[in-house]
Amino acid sequence: MPFGDTHNNFKLNFKVEEEYPDLTKHINHMVKVLTKDMYAKLRGKQTSSGFTQDDRIQTGVGNPGHPFIMTIGCVAGEEESYEVFKDLLDPIISDRHSGYKPTDKHKIDLNFENLKVETFL
Repeated sequence: MPFGDTHNNFKLNFKVEEEYPDLTKHINHMVKVLTKDMYAKLRGKQTSSGFTQDDRIQTGVGNPGHPFIMTIGCVAGEEESYEVFKDLLDPIISDRHSGYKPTDKHKIDLNFENLKVETFL
């Protein structure tokens, strides 16, 4: 197991108000979505590999961002995360990708004859 759940189990001894990060000066997609209520709902969850909510948001908490560069502010972890933490990840993905919904699918055309290439001479 790449991640252990001991850090997650220990922090559950504390109140949400003590654990919820101060994001008032942060700029990223995660901050736009993560409320104290959502944090409370997700903080005890983890994937089968032990990846937790705090593991997920650490990059956005540790890096407050820049007013001109909107970063994501979290990492997905592994595939299972998209289901376990969908309450956080789905709105972030939608916000970052202009309304992309969980039911949307990428359009892939692997037919090389459909490639359009502009030449500049």
